Amino acid sequence: METALAAYLPQDRCRALARGEDLPERTSGAALFADISGFTPLTEALDRALGARRGVEEVTRQINRVYDALIDEVERYGGSVIGFAGDAMTCWFDDAERLETRDLRLENPDPASSLQPPAPAAVRATTAALALQAAMRQFGAIKLPDGSTTALALKVAVASGPARRLVVGDGAIQLLDVLAGAPLLRTAAGEHLAAQGEVLIDQPTATALGDLIAVTEWRSDEQTGERFAVLRELNIENEKLSSELISDVSHAQFSMLDSQLLRPWLLPAVYERHQAGLGDFLTELRPAVALFIQFRGIDYVDDADAGIKLDAFIRLVQATLTRYSGALIQLTIGDKGSYLQATFGAPIAHEDDPRRAARAALALLALPEQLAFLSPLQAGISHGVLRVGAYGGASRRTYGAMGDEVNLAARLMQRAAPGEALINGRVQPALAADFTLEPLEPIPLKGMPEPLPIFRLTGERMRSVRLSEPAYALPMVGRATELAQIGEKLELALTSRGQVIGITAEA
Repeated sequence: METALAAYLPQDRCRALARGEDLPERTSGAALFADISGFTPLTEALDRALGARRGVEEVTRQINRVYDALIDEVERYGGSVIGFAGDAMTCWFDDAERLETRDLRLENPDPASSLQPPAPAAVRATTAALALQAAMRQFGAIKLPDGSTTALALKVAVASGPARRLVVGDGAIQLLDVLAGAPLLRTAAGEHLAAQGEVLIDQPTATALGDLIAVTEWRSDEQTGERFAVLRELNIENEKLSSELISDVSHAQFSMLDSQLLRPWLLPAVYERHQAGLGDFLTELRPAVALFIQFRGIDYVDDADAGIKLDAFIRLVQATLTRYSGALIQLTIGDKGSYLQATFGAPIAHEDDPRRAARAALALLALPEQLAFLSPLQAGISHGVLRVGAYGGASRRTYGAMGDEVNLAARLMQRAAPGEALINGRVQPALAADFTLEPLEPIPLKGMPEPLPIFRLTGERMRSVRLSEPAYALPMVGRATELAQIGEKLELALTSRGQVIGITAEA
């Protein structure tokens, strides 16, 4: 049981917990960002061939196969998968990480050579990146039920340097492991420049590796000016990496971790499902609402209080989502603003999830004064059938939500102006009676024959309805105090302060 729970944490975090230690906030190493493409056409093909329910089971099986292969390579070279973002994962190779085997070294170095051993994390991350592309080749032709094939592909970017490892959030809800800093931002820029099947490394990584790498070409990010090398191979003809570079650390050792020690790192509903022995049945198709919120205003590189600021914001988000029975399932620190993803309807569902999501979005857009360091938030909301549940490998997984509606909510968030929340036409009928909505120009979407109607969510309607009272011919006698109390409660209800009155008596 504890081994399954430990899979929701990065390996280095589990190792630290097993040692009774904490990971330092300030660290140095190499970040690796791997983005998988091709899951959407695979999902559509399996849905057509097998139907929605069987299709999602097969898609989940294929996704987990891919992640198992990729995560094995990351952990094989001493890296840890920090987080997932849809079809992508962010990994970290720490210079100071204490592995169970000896540190990375070069075998039989030439004493006469002027070549100095490169930074261990840079070598491990780059080696892992090439190993990821090699592992991905087995998914280049996935056979479909009709006999045809579809392909999955991978883009990988590696960047090195100092970073910050932050723990944020309310432990009573969920603690979040966050990687932030310049290397993470550069991996995002490098991934945008990469083509399928390529590995790009940033300038600091290329400098650290020196003559060990062979480069196809250099590319530059137009906005930042950062340069990235397209890696052809890791040239280690004379200096072979030791086979003992590979970490023997197995997640089986984490079975010694107490479940109560792991509980704060999981969503309560996910933890409870695992405790009930239902962890393998978390993945399902279900109607749910996806809420994306973008935020800016925290300098993760130079601001010493960045962790404190992020923690304050995430705690507010968690408290707000909990008030409306939503769940924060993803936090991503990005190069063009950071964002978070929440769901309503998974893992816990209600018949009014769209309204709950709208109220939560409006509450979060009204940032309190103590979070004035943040720029106005941007939000996007969509509603539909999502594929929700646990996905990833056997040693590292997450609880997430995928599907077209998730992608649409993310696009609406990006399109929203600062301080604005946008919804699509599928959400509008559920909100029209209770919220003020401003129709906007429909937006064209790839794969859709007609532009998509969208609306700006501007507020909640203040509605008061007083039911007609029956007319009695005889006067009421007695109970003056009780009648006065009922009248007071009715007046409070008319000012949107809901009240409950109970009357009990003999029949």
